[in-house]
Amino acid sequence: MAQLPHYKAKQVSVNRKRYYEIEGHCYPGVTTILSATKPREAKERLFRWRDRIGADEANRITTTASRAGTKIHKVIKAYLKSEPWELPPGTEGFWQSILPVLNRIEETLLVEGAVWHPLQFAGYPDALIVYEGQLILCDWKTARRPKQADWIEDYFLQVAAYSWAVNWVYRDCGIKVEQAMVAIALADAEAQLFTLQADSLNEHWRSFQKRLKQFYDRQRWQTR
Repeated sequence: MAQLPHYKAKQVSVNRKRYYEIEGHCYPGVTTILSATKPREAKERLFRWRDRIGADEANRITTTASRAGTKIHKVIKAYLKSEPWELPPGTEGFWQSILPVLNRIEETLLVEGAVWHPLQFAGYPDALIVYEGQLILCDWKTARRPKQADWIEDYFLQVAAYSWAVNWVYRDCGIKVEQAMVAIALADAEAQLFTLQADSLNEHWRSFQKRLKQFYDRQRWQTR
């Protein structure tokens, strides 16, 4: 396989939400859609966590995790593109966690390229790779502690949406993504790998389409 064409989309703000302008259209980002349609149970779980540890500590943890995630993403991006990089202070544990995963990548076809879909959504998947002989859409995450699968359902919906967008954008390149992986770098442990095989990926794609419909239904209701 060869590296795929790399597309860019202009990021714009619509009602304080992230949208992308591409091919004459303005589409909401996948994360925007998922954030706007987050189930009540997930919101309540977050509220309980904030109440338990206090707003100040919750904000500190969230901000620290977000900054670490952004820094590690930049390093991984440079690493996969064989560009110069330096490891920012404070991210050493995350890097040691994810490096064995990166070392098992056999080929990198796309790194943070814009993708979109006629169902009207867009985004920037982290990477399309050949991993242990399989074509896989991969998303990098960071976390202080290991995650359980039922806590990160939106991560799975995210990679499912990106997979279908990649298949649409690169349909003339013979690309068909049928597997995805969420790789979570941990501060002091081996990275967690959640791999979605074809059946699971299809199931999450159907779930994402329901969330997408909810998003646009709410948009239409709000503009009445």
